[in-house]
Amino acid sequence: MSTEGVLNIQYVYTVWQTMNRKEPVINNIVFDGHTAVIHLTQTISPCLFPSFIQIQFPSITTLRFKETEQDSGLLKVYQQEDSWTLEGLLQSVPLISFWYDHVVRLMMGKIVTATGDLLDAAIQQAEKMTLRGQQIQRIGRELAIENIEKLDEYKSELHENYIKGIQQWRRDHI
Repeated sequence: MSTEGVLNIQYVYTVWQTMNRKEPVINNIVFDGHTAVIHLTQTISPCLFPSFIQIQFPSITTLRFKETEQDSGLLKVYQQEDSWTLEGLLQSVPLISFWYDHVVRLMMGKIVTATGDLLDAAIQQAEKMTLRGQQIQRIGRELAIENIEKLDEYKSELHENYIKGIQQWRRDHI
């Protein structure tokens, strides 16, 4: 949620005050002179509900500052961004948190593990196929060389056998 302008930021704080009976807990602040990033734990307990109903969730508020007047050194907030993680929101509601921890995360873990195992098996099989392909290629090359040598041998013998055959035929038929 992003808000700009002093009045709008004040309205956002008014909404947060009506949603919270307790002020948020500040976990960490980082400020670089122009931007402040604040890690909070919000405790939502609307006034419409009994006070024992409280939901705590982590949030991040980013405040952007600018000088009120040139070289005055006074900073004023001109933009506020509030953000929450889906996991933080899921963890904050008890039944959903239980379901998320014991069903969703467990199933996602099993899916990721099974996918990793499947990829590992596929890679191993591809390596085996590559090695087998290299063996087949090497054997094919050796057979081709061997056949070329035999062909050269038969070629030289063919000429000799042809001449002997013609001489034999002449003796027998002439």
